[in-house]
Formats: sequence, structure tokens, C-alpha cells
Amino acid sequence: MAKKKRQVRDEERRRAAFAASQRRLTRRRTVVGALGFIPLAATLVPCGAAGPLDLLCAVPREWWLVIWAAAFGSFLGLTIRLILERRRFTRGAWRERSA
Repeated sequence: MAKKKRQVRDEERRRAAFAASQRRLTRRRTVVGALGFIPLAATLVPCGAAGPLDLLCAVPREWWLVIWAAAFGSFLGLTIRLILERRRFTRGAWRERSA
């Protein structure tokens, strides 16, 4: 009886740790995705127009695209990590139930 309670408690702990990990990764992915729009928008700014956005033209457009590509790659990497960890968790839970 005590062994069964311990198994249930361990499983609850494992699920709570997984949920917390997923929330952290999702939050990080959201921030990276939102920050990725800044360099993308900077490439669309018309240069030569007087105004506060003219400061963005000091950085070459290619650099803005490189920064955007890095942010987009990080976003995709975090998305893939979320999917793989979720798959690994469900497979692990399935194996433990069948054993």
C-alpha cells in the first residue's frame, strides 16, 4: 500500500515538474517570438525620411535580417524542443503504466 502511494506521489511530482518546464519554455518562446518582430520591422523602415526611426537606418539592412534569422531560428528550436519533450514525457508515462 505504501509503495503504491509512493508511486502515485512520484508520478504527481514528475507531472508537476514537466508542466513547470513546459510553462517556462512556452514563456521563453513567446518572448523570443515577440522580440523577433523588432528586426523584421526594422528592415521595413524607409531610410531617408526624417524622423526618430531614421536611427534604425544606421544599421545595414542585412544585419537586421541576420538578427531576425537568429531570433526565428531560436523560436523554431524552442518549438521543436517543446514538441520533443512532450512526446518523450507521454512515451515515458505510457511505458511506466504498462510495466
